[in-house]
Amino acid sequence: MEVFAWGANSHGQLGLGFESELCMTPQRLTRHSFAPQLVRCIRGGGGHVLVLDTNGRVHACGWNNRGQLGLDSTEECHNEFQMIPSEFFEEVPIETVSCGWDISGGITLTKRLFVWGSNAFQQLGICQRGFMAVRRPLPVRLPKEEPALAISFGLRHCAVLTQDHKIYVFGRLRVMDPPPIELDITATTLHRCNTMKIQVHNPNELRIVALSSGQHHMLLKCVDLSQEGGSTKRILSLGDNKFGQSNAFLFEEDVRQLAVGWTHNAALLRNNEILMWGRNCYGQLGTGSISAQQAVPQPLSLRLPDGQTPARVHMGAEHGLLRTTAGEIYTWGWNEHGNCGNNSTENVYSPTLVEIPGRVKLAGAGSGFCYAISESSVN
Repeated sequence: MEVFAWGANSHGQLGLGFESELCMTPQRLTRHSFAPQLVRCIRGGGGHVLVLDTNGRVHACGWNNRGQLGLDSTEECHNEFQMIPSEFFEEVPIETVSCGWDISGGITLTKRLFVWGSNAFQQLGICQRGFMAVRRPLPVRLPKEEPALAISFGLRHCAVLTQDHKIYVFGRLRVMDPPPIELDITATTLHRCNTMKIQVHNPNELRIVALSSGQHHMLLKCVDLSQEGGSTKRILSLGDNKFGQSNAFLFEEDVRQLAVGWTHNAALLRNNEILMWGRNCYGQLGTGSISAQQAVPQPLSLRLPDGQTPARVHMGAEHGLLRTTAGEIYTWGWNEHGNCGNNSTENVYSPTLVEIPGRVKLAGAGSGFCYAISESSVN
């Protein structure tokens, strides 16, 4: 199996062993600290990337100005992957990871939360002198020792979903006024930090099961318990809505996956339809053109070539990546750094096939770059 990366590489985030302005086509990584066949997920931030393997180990590469690689290093960049020592997580395997602009986090198999990177806006949930940047994973206790289920980062906020379906938000995230009527939002403190607590108004009718953050907004995937079997057709939203990115919807089909960019969103539905809405100044909605007013407040369908079925959608800051069930990769949107992988820096307005040898089994995206792991060997 082979690992490919393309796009912005100014901080060595492509793991190629060097820094460069950009790589406009997929480049094969020749060295990495993980076994490609064991990779569970790839998560990208502003200029760094985390790879989680099936053994619960985390591997990091790229920008490290705020310690977001978690390597306890003061080097500005690491242009090759290194494994974060397991002792930093108290020898407990990691179950899930997430990246923000200059911040990272992970949750262990025992549902314990670790965070590292920038704390300039108290987004690590810590309000103490000397903690502007945290360079190795730091455990954060939630109220009443609540187990953590998922974590999501925006530009200046961190949101944590707990096992009992509450959300705690650290840092800065402005909530629209009035907030969604389905939610109860209260201000509290945690470790001397101002913290926002979010829970549904009626837990017998609605349950938050997933969250995904953009630059200054957040989408919540919910289960409607009033429906037989519990439908996931409803999403709620919080935060900035300048481009319609915080509009909430009740879809006609269950939501399989939410993917969020800086100011735009994608919802992959159970019937394999992909709906896009939010900002569209670079073609990041993949609808074939840009929008004169930049904003698309109502969902539009993303069209794929005939016969292609979506498996997973990933969002960069202003571009998108889609892996099909056939193992092909399509990209669209902002392409200034070659992040669409089509040997160009012109923006791409519709999903376009990326030439990668073999069948891609897993992919991921950061702010201006992409990764893919292919089952084919390259000589």
